[in-house]
Amino acid sequence: MRHPVVILLLFIVSLSGVEAQQTYRVTPAKRYVLDGFISYFEDTTTRLSIQQITRLHQQGRFKPLPSSLLNQGYTASNHWIHLRLEANTSQPVFLALDNPRINELWFYQLTENRLVRRVLTGDAQPFDSRAFPSRNWLFPIPLTATTPTDLFIMVAKRHEVLGVRVSLWGNDAFEQHDRNDYLFWGFLTGFSLLILLINTIAFVATKDRTYFWFICLILAIAFHISGQSGLGFQYLWPNSPAFNRLDPQLLSGWLIMLTQLQFMQQFIGQKAGQSRAYYAVNGFKYGLTLLLVLNVVLRIVDVFPRHHFQWTFNATLALILVSIGLAFWSIFERIRQGEKVVIFYTSTFSIQLVGYLLVFFINLAFTRGKEPLFQFDSYMLIVINLLFDLLVLTSGILFFWFQKYQRQNRLLLTALHQSEQAQSQRIIDALEIERNRMAEDLYDDVGAMLSTAIGYVSSTLRKPDVRERFPMLSEARSLLDRAVENLRTVSHNLMPKNFAQLGLAKSLAETVDKIQHSSPVQFEYVIVGQERRFDAATEVQVFRIASELINDIIKNSTATQATLQLVFNHQTLSLITEDDSPRTPVYNNLTSKVDFVQGTLAIDTSPTGVTTIIEIPYQ
Repeated sequence: MRHPVVILLLFIVSLSGVEAQQTYRVTPAKRYVLDGFISYFEDTTTRLSIQQITRLHQQGRFKPLPSSLLNQGYTASNHWIHLRLEANTSQPVFLALDNPRINELWFYQLTENRLVRRVLTGDAQPFDSRAFPSRNWLFPIPLTATTPTDLFIMVAKRHEVLGVRVSLWGNDAFEQHDRNDYLFWGFLTGFSLLILLINTIAFVATKDRTYFWFICLILAIAFHISGQSGLGFQYLWPNSPAFNRLDPQLLSGWLIMLTQLQFMQQFIGQKAGQSRAYYAVNGFKYGLTLLLVLNVVLRIVDVFPRHHFQWTFNATLALILVSIGLAFWSIFERIRQGEKVVIFYTSTFSIQLVGYLLVFFINLAFTRGKEPLFQFDSYMLIVINLLFDLLVLTSGILFFWFQKYQRQNRLLLTALHQSEQAQSQRIIDALEIERNRMAEDLYDDVGAMLSTAIGYVSSTLRKPDVRERFPMLSEARSLLDRAVENLRTVSHNLMPKNFAQLGLAKSLAETVDKIQHSSPVQFEYVIVGQERRFDAATEVQVFRIASELINDIIKNSTATQATLQLVFNHQTLSLITEDDSPRTPVYNNLTSKVDFVQGTLAIDTSPTGVTTIIEIPYQ
């Protein structure tokens, strides 16, 4: 049985043994779990010194944290964190606080109640006030194997949300983690700059404002990430800590909403007069811009310092919900029309919405001082959304712009083709008018003069003495008759009389019939199918094509038999000529004439003759 004095001593030790239970023994490891080894104290006066804090700690006034996360919600107090370490390794360790947005941060290291190290820093101080040049708060801690060391860290955010997680790293593990961390940020920066360059070139080349607002959106998201991750303070404004008072990571969220809505309007083509949501979205944008400017001005003149962050933070959460609602209203107005660009944007925005909602709930938990459901910083979700925007939205913008370019190009080509056709039609109309005039002049004037000459010669030949003395007059009469006949043929080929009333089939029949009397070639004219009329200009061109085929057979061949066929098919007119002369056809602009009526030309030459097939569509 134990002695009562021993029992009493054990009881006293157990009551005063809180500190021994809170001592964390550092062994060689990569990362240390500090849950249950951290305690904290809230200094509501914000005036306690390190000496007073150590005495309060010795009095047991510090409360244990169940985890390594200190989450106090909105607060204006100084919060002291304590951790006691006892070394079982000679390697130094790194203490990390994962919230880079702490206004004031005091770090004290005590050994045997003796202050051995002090660092006074925070984002209200220049960046070089930190103990280690990193975007986060890092403190290298040398340890001895014989003596425990006490760490006191004071963190304060003036009337803002305070949430900070404490972690401890081994030296080698920290160096590897730090390299990987900055390697990731370097890759993200390089990739973002590449995408921005591509979109800038596209904007300069096309003058399409969709690219401009997408660039603004990417820059707003990148600025938000730089402010929230601490990289902005490290690289962009390290010597201007006053800029942190503007809460760039928070106000940049408003810029994201503005550029997101503007980009959406440009991307889906939302315009006034075709969207009821257009005016609501524009009103929201103008109001948000005014609030943003007002917020910045009030922060610069330091009006309402106690409520600025809470007002801005709560307003941001509310504005996010409003902007999401306006975006979906705008989308649903257009998605009923089944436009591919709207469907694409809807799917991408819905995926992004998941990330934004997670950010919303994580931040909402921090504002209430509760443990968030997801144990990672909300800005990583913004990073994921940024990568999604860079990859998917850039591809979508380029794809739909290319489709738009192709569509515009097709319209331009169609307009150019129609213009060329109209110009060609005007030229053809002018030529047809001239052909008609020439045919009329030849037939009426020259034909009349030849007929008069024939009359004079005929009356002279009626006198026997003249006929006997001038036998050449009879031959002259025959030449005049042939000239008149040839004149009729030429006039008919220029434009058959009453062509518009007769139509193509009958006009060709009349032409073939006339040729039969003056040509040694025996033509057979065949019509297959029910005749379908073209417009007048097309029928004239088809007649010219048939006339050229006939003239080639008469002038450039030794054929004795030839066939001309008009085959009225269901969708096309087939114009076919066949002859029995082994030769190579000699056509005059036949290809261009066929192309004008959008037809196709096929020529087959063989020792037995030539076959030419022309297919002309009805439309």
